[in-house]
Amino acid sequence: MRCGKIVHSVIALVQKYGTSLYVFTLFAFVVAGLVYSFWLGDSLKFPDERLYLSIAENIAKGHGFSFDGITPTAFFPPVYPLILALFIKLGFSIPLLRFLNFIFLAASLVTIFSILKTQNGDIGIGPAAFLMGGYGVLFYTAGTFYPQTLFTFVLLLIVRVAIQRPFGVREAMIFGCLSAMLVLIHGTGVFVPPVVAIWLFMTSQQKKRMLKLLSISVLVAVICMSLWTFRNYKRFKSFIPLTTHGGDTLYIGNNPNTSISYWYDYVNDKFYQKVSRLPEQEQNREYVKRTLKFWIETPSKAIKLYFLKLIEYFNYKNNLCIKAEFSKWRGLFMFITYYPLLLCLVIRLLYARKIPLSDIEKLFVALYLVSAFFHALFLPRIRFRLPYDVILIAHIGLMFSIVARQCWGGREVNSGDGLVYVQDIGLAKKQISTKD
Repeated sequence: MRCGKIVHSVIALVQKYGTSLYVFTLFAFVVAGLVYSFWLGDSLKFPDERLYLSIAENIAKGHGFSFDGITPTAFFPPVYPLILALFIKLGFSIPLLRFLNFIFLAASLVTIFSILKTQNGDIGIGPAAFLMGGYGVLFYTAGTFYPQTLFTFVLLLIVRVAIQRPFGVREAMIFGCLSAMLVLIHGTGVFVPPVVAIWLFMTSQQKKRMLKLLSISVLVAVICMSLWTFRNYKRFKSFIPLTTHGGDTLYIGNNPNTSISYWYDYVNDKFYQKVSRLPEQEQNREYVKRTLKFWIETPSKAIKLYFLKLIEYFNYKNNLCIKAEFSKWRGLFMFITYYPLLLCLVIRLLYARKIPLSDIEKLFVALYLVSAFFHALFLPRIRFRLPYDVILIAHIGLMFSIVARQCWGGREVNSGDGLVYVQDIGLAKKQISTKD
């Protein structure tokens, strides 16, 4: 691969300052996150934030998993409220509880660095840190009581465990635990463990052994999740494996009147209002029945709507229920920070024939694309896409290391500042001063 002097200079610059940029970004996430958390104070912008916090407060008070401290609920999966409840019990105020998400955000970047190091791609941590720091919606979301930042961290941990070699019984058990944790943070992660498991099987040289290891992962995941399912059956006398929430989102995204532009208009229709008055364990069934009816009776409209939502998944903006939280300037910022990430993915796929995707790249691409097809079944929301945008950022860090490998290919490159960067399998490992 022929690379010009500018590309070589950029690579050398990243090699020199990439680690410093990584450390600075970590510092910024922690310090700026702490300041931002206290600046927001006790304010809660979105309805779901109040719901998550109310459950956590009731758990901390010993009233169980409940909104009001009396009536049990399974509206949300348990992990995020349980974590909040633990720190409420320790005396954390709302700003400090909010700050936990910034710790998870910083931990996500650390995990990306670990992933890149296993692939001899640690030179890519500079670009990855730059993109994570510049993708402002990650910082904004970390400032809310939503579980997506924690979800992102656990998703990256799953990737990190999956690429560990050798992949043995210990890794299989950890993979099972993390898979259960991911799904119990937010149900939209239900497709991730199967995708990773298929990738592990397809890339394994010992497929029979991998099947045994994946069986262990499944067993561990089922055991972990069964505790929550048993609790739900005991409380509701009904089989609720994960949550009573999800059917409503499915219905909102799949009914004859669904519009791409105005999701929340349908929370006021007669059917939605009628079903919302039912006990929560019955609501999901009614929403799913109505959705299936829509799919069966009007398949052409349902298919057309699905592909419209699939395209909408890649939109830089969503229609929010809180209008004040979106503006033209925020939209412009999202546009200029998201689409370059997507463009990098497209370019990498276009070059896949010339430079084949590595195994881990195939995993990154599979997770991102399958997430699009999965979320198009429900509602494509930026909040749900964010963890996979971080997967894109990790992939871009890896792509940068591939470019460095292709450009340098074991040669010495003079950066022009008196330093010669010596390549070891395409990545700079040491610096020698030419002035000595």
